[in-house]
Amino acid sequence: MRDTIRTLFSTKRSIDRPIEKVIDYQRNDDEWVAREIEEYEVTENVEACFRKFLENFGTGVRTGDVTQVGIWVSGFYGSGKSSFTKYLGFALDPHRTVKGVPFLDLLCERLRSADIKSELKALVRSEPTAVIMLDLGSEQLADTATAPVTSVLYWKVLQWAGYSKEKKVAELEFKLDEQGRYEEFQSAYREKFPGKGEWRDVHNDPLIGIARADQLVPQFLPEYKPGDFRSLRFDIALDVRSQAERMISVVRKSSGYQNILFLVDEAGQYVAPRGELILNLDGLARNLKEVGKGRVWIAATGQQTLAEIVEQAAYNSSELNNSSPENTAVGLSVNKGPIKPSKLSNELVITTNQE
Repeated sequence: MRDTIRTLFSTKRSIDRPIEKVIDYQRNDDEWVAREIEEYEVTENVEACFRKFLENFGTGVRTGDVTQVGIWVSGFYGSGKSSFTKYLGFALDPHRTVKGVPFLDLLCERLRSADIKSELKALVRSEPTAVIMLDLGSEQLADTATAPVTSVLYWKVLQWAGYSKEKKVAELEFKLDEQGRYEEFQSAYREKFPGKGEWRDVHNDPLIGIARADQLVPQFLPEYKPGDFRSLRFDIALDVRSQAERMISVVRKSSGYQNILFLVDEAGQYVAPRGELILNLDGLARNLKEVGKGRVWIAATGQQTLAEIVEQAAYNSSELNNSSPENTAVGLSVNKGPIKPSKLSNELVITTNQE
């Protein structure tokens, strides 16, 4: 009987193969991603999500004439939220390949509708997009588990652009880069420490990197004396607007693209307990819209709809309960039946629960 059942399945893939229950942003090596996309089944409802995204995102990056630049992807555990956003991000990235094949082509092989395939390919060709992916479940800041999403994303962007994982070193590199002196700093490092490799070899080291930078900083920032940088206790003091402006500037400079898509996984679980985190996320979406002029988008995932998260958090947050952001959400449900629009502004709502 077992052999008879086995013959009913495809011979290309063993029915005994392991299948991951949850998709992880961090697993992006070729072998792993190739297996993931080969297993991806696009239902009619999920395909409708792709269509809705392409309609809104495409209009935004082409014309700037949009009322929202935020996307909230909701669905129960294992419903396909992470896979939807991960594969969407990979497909929009013109440099993302798997074993030499553009990921865009691999995703299109899984899609059914010719018009969605055509629109996706046309969008990637005409409007290349820089994609930055953040998993709040595994990439929280080490010094706090309740940092605002804007701050976590800000440091993620700096690392994505090649700056140090150490905050004050990253800020130093950003400042020098902004002044056009970062390459000069790296040359000074080679002269100061001959035979010790390149600055980037140690810039993530909290001991060696900071100690050696301390010896060079006074040469570039005269207000610092030897020992000052090493003993400096640093924390970013930028508001949401300034962080949003910096992120956009850094990504555009590093990628050469005007269009940006920030993907934030597990945002619902991260912000749900605290109203101030929800307000921060809303503030980030507002500023990305205003600064990015329709060409900078943010998508976040959560098991609950954004309306449910806001409603629950409002009981414990007078500021959130008394606020009245514009209700401009576009409801898009993969389930049967409608979903509630969000109270927060600038959000396109997508649910990915597959039946």
